[in-house]
Amino acid sequence: MSELWNIIGLSSLVASVVTVILGIIRDILIEKYRFRRQSEAGFIQSQIKLYSQIYFLLQRIQIGATAPQFFSSIFDDMKELNDIIKANSSLLTPTIIGKWLAFMVLIKEIMEEKKTEKREELGKKAREHSVELLSIIKEMMNSNLIPKYRKIVGETVPVLT
Repeated sequence: MSELWNIIGLSSLVASVVTVILGIIRDILIEKYRFRRQSEAGFIQSQIKLYSQIYFLLQRIQIGATAPQFFSSIFDDMKELNDIIKANSSLLTPTIIGKWLAFMVLIKEIMEEKKTEKREELGKKAREHSVELLSIIKEMMNSNLIPKYRKIVGETVPVLT
């Protein structure tokens, strides 16, 4: 009879140890998965925020919402956005960075140009660049970033229109 109790006690001990070990492994795997998803969501959220800032500034320029009563100077906003992009360039695709830098070069040329005729020509090019950049950002956000983010955290970010 004592052997029976030893077998029952030993099997209970083994079952308890196995249950604890499997529980720890399960918790580690779940936490690792959760951490990876949170990190991915944070990265995508940072990308969405940066793309949205660029998009908003370009939209403002496109429609002429530059009144000093409502907004700070476009050039101050561009400087601030350039600082943000410089610090977070890893969040942008090389295509977006290239297009943004080309746009900035055109803005600089417009500011330095003395001849009105040449400034108008450069302004037309800058508008074309901004339209192209807006289109690329809109496509990137609506077809790539926002669906990924929604898949992780749900319906929290509206699509760009």
